[in-house]
Amino acid sequence: MTAAERPAVPTFQRELDPLLLQPIRLLAMCLLADMRWSDDLTLARALRVHPRSCAVHTDHLRAAGYVEIRAYCRRTKLRLTPLGLDRLTEHVTALHRVADTAAQLISARRAEVQPPVCDSRSDEPLKPA
Repeated sequence: MTAAERPAVPTFQRELDPLLLQPIRLLAMCLLADMRWSDDLTLARALRVHPRSCAVHTDHLRAAGYVEIRAYCRRTKLRLTPLGLDRLTEHVTALHRVADTAAQLISARRAEVQPPVCDSRSDEPLKPA
């Protein structure tokens, strides 16, 4: 199959960030979208996850350059980086396009398939006259 014969990849598919497809990471980035420093326990509580689980996910985000992490005594502070904010914005925009496309496809399919009208006395479809 040549490059010209291959189907085009939808734009939103290229813009979806595989790292942010896990809801906890996406939500963590949303909570940090104000780009202010936040402590790890506050973030874990807001996400309703154990602090260690939160740390594992934020470590992945840090490795990608999306989150900056600083340790203060026994606390860890986190904030979104400009790159993280850009990727979050692109990802959420792409998710909106995916959801809009899905809604349009569902509407189109539902319009094509009209449920049969049934006789209220039985489950059999009515026969056209």
